[in-house]
This record gives sequence, C-alpha cells and structure tokens, in this order.
Amino acid sequence: MLLKPIFQVHFMVFVYVISENFRDTFKNTKLVNIFWNAVYALTTVEFESKIVEMMEISQEVIQWFQLFPPQLWAVAYFEGVRYGHFTLGVTEMLYNWALDCHELPIVQMMEHIRNQLAIWFKNRREMGMRWTSILVPSAEKQISEAIADARSYQVLRANEVEFEIVSTERTNIVDIRSRVCSCRRWQLYGLPCAHSTAALISCGQNAHLFAEHCFTVESYRETYSQMIPIPDKSVWNELGEGANSGAVKHDTPIRPPKIRRPPGRPKKKVLRVENLKWPKRVVQCGRCHLLGHSQKK
Repeated sequence: MLLKPIFQVHFMVFVYVISENFRDTFKNTKLVNIFWNAVYALTTVEFESKIVEMMEISQEVIQWFQLFPPQLWAVAYFEGVRYGHFTLGVTEMLYNWALDCHELPIVQMMEHIRNQLAIWFKNRREMGMRWTSILVPSAEKQISEAIADARSYQVLRANEVEFEIVSTERTNIVDIRSRVCSCRRWQLYGLPCAHSTAALISCGQNAHLFAEHCFTVESYRETYSQMIPIPDKSVWNELGEGANSGAVKHDTPIRPPKIRRPPGRPKKKVLRVENLKWPKRVVQCGRCHLLGHSQKK
C-alpha cells in the first residue's frame, strides 16, 4: 500500500552551495553575477533572458543546468514560497554552539544548548516588546520603499479588486483580493510590491495590513513568547518512579551503544563552516584587466 504525503512540502537546495559549484565549474565572475540574477528572477520570462545571456558567454551552461535543474534553485520555477530567503546562515551559529560543548557528556551538552536558546529567546522577546509598529523593522523598511516607488506609478482601476499599474518600464495587473501581482513579488515574498502598494493606496487601504502574518510584530512576539523550562536535576524521577505520577516506567536502564575509539587524536572541528555572509574578493590586474591575479604578480 502506498502512503500518501501528509503535507504538501516543496524543497529547494542551499543556493550558496549551488553557486559555489557554478563558480568552480566556470571560473567566470560575469557568469556568476548573471547566475545570481537568474536566481532572483521572479518570472520565467526574466529567467530565460538571463539564461540566454549566460549561453552567449559559454554554451557549457546547458550541460550544467541538466545536472542542476532550475526547479531546485530558481525562484521563477519554485512552486512554494521562500519569502526572500536563500541561505541558512543560522546553521553556523547553531554549529558554533555545539562546537563549544561537544566534548561534554550528552546531558550537559543539551543543557548548554538549551541555555543558549533561552538567552536567544529572552533577547528577542525583549527586542520585540520595544517595537510599536505593525510589521517588524525589516518589513517596515521594504513597505516604505514600496510606497516611495508607488508614487511615480499611474493607477487605472478596472473594478473593485483589480487594477492596472502603469510605469515607465512595464504594465502590471494587481488583484488585491487574491493578493496577486503580475510581477509575482507579492505572492513570492509575502509583502506588497510597489505595484500592489500603489493599488492599495489608490483605494484608501493600508499596505501594512496586506503583509503576511509572519512579518507582523505580533507573530514575532508569539514566536519567542514561550520558555524552555526544565526542572532541576534534584527533582527528576529516578528509574522506576514514574508509575505513580503517570509517566512511563522503564524496568531496564538504557545504555549507550558500545563503540570503538578510532586511532589518532579526535578532531575538535568535525565540520567546515564556510563564511556565508560575503563572497570572496576577486582581484583584477591593472595592466591586462583580467581577473584572478594582480599587477604585482
């Protein structure tokens, strides 16, 4: 019997890893920059135009796309919503926490990580309580930029919910009931784009109220409102004492598996953490203007 999936989940790979593979394969800074433009492209038409630009530089990108299809890394072909997130920088912080205490016994190590999470929750809970806006600061900034851009657009109202937004670049269709814009930024990022903001302002609506709930200060406060309480070790139930309190009683103690210590000194860093914040600096020769070396060399 086949098991049906419980949740409809869409998966994408870590774009940073894909970009590093692309960089190592072609070793062309211009190609890498166009690749990132293709990653952020919101429509298939814009994405295909970037692919054509890359093919004009190197025809070998066709073979690379066969190994890494756009459905795994391109926003234009992703069926889910990434809300503008393409990296997992938080994993580096979590790994550093585990690195500081990985030599401790398992109970002490978990307690160390729990304390770090408790401090993390406390700091963000206090920061969220100081905010007085509807949306978190990063979302507020994006809405403010959209409002500024919307002032130069011409709004043509088709009916109660549909609008035609005319700009010097192109014309977009907005449906404020379905929260859809033909540029696809609203539905992919969860925040009203400049086109939808212009439509909302024209009919007297507050653009902040049309953002996804995850961007609100209320949602942020709910995220970090809970505690991670664990009672002191002195009040833990001993083995076999859980029968009266309703807990599960274990007659046989659980022992760790037997392992054989490998030869050599154990490594302190078992994983290599890359710097995910800034790309590596590419030098350019001042004499021949080629990349990869400096004039001194």
